[in-house]
Amino acid sequence: MFKHPLKASTLLKPGRNEEAKQWLAAIFKVHSHLSAAMGVMHPQMYAIGRHTLIKIWEDASAEIREALRVWPSVYSSLSLMVNRCLPYHLDKMGKLQWFNQLLTVGHYSNLDLVLPTLQLRLDYLPGTVVAFSGKILVHGVGETDGDRACIAWYMQDKVH
Repeated sequence: MFKHPLKASTLLKPGRNEEAKQWLAAIFKVHSHLSAAMGVMHPQMYAIGRHTLIKIWEDASAEIREALRVWPSVYSSLSLMVNRCLPYHLDKMGKLQWFNQLLTVGHYSNLDLVLPTLQLRLDYLPGTVVAFSGKILVHGVGETDGDRACIAWYMQDKVH
């Protein structure tokens, strides 16, 4: 099914970095809720993600199955960005019609998510979740005071 053999993230390999697994377990419900939201917002994308996870599980090594036990998301990838401003950019990993989901958390104020193509500046307060095609919409985030983390969920075309 896959051009290249799938491998578990180094952080999720058995006997390695238990903190990564604990962190994923701590946000298990967040993964689940965002996947459920995707099922409502974009049913076709949700179905593709779910089908892919089932196929991966069926063909998986013990190492991959161990990683999937703490991964209840239809997304294949997650990135964590801490205290970073991001210049305007387009994402490269997915397909045009797929949505990324971004969750921002922390203790900060006065931050906007900017979508210049749409001439939008959205309040990007702690706890905000946004979903959009990062491959179609140029987007960026400036600097802010305080501490901020953004968790980005996305699907990689080479996996799905």
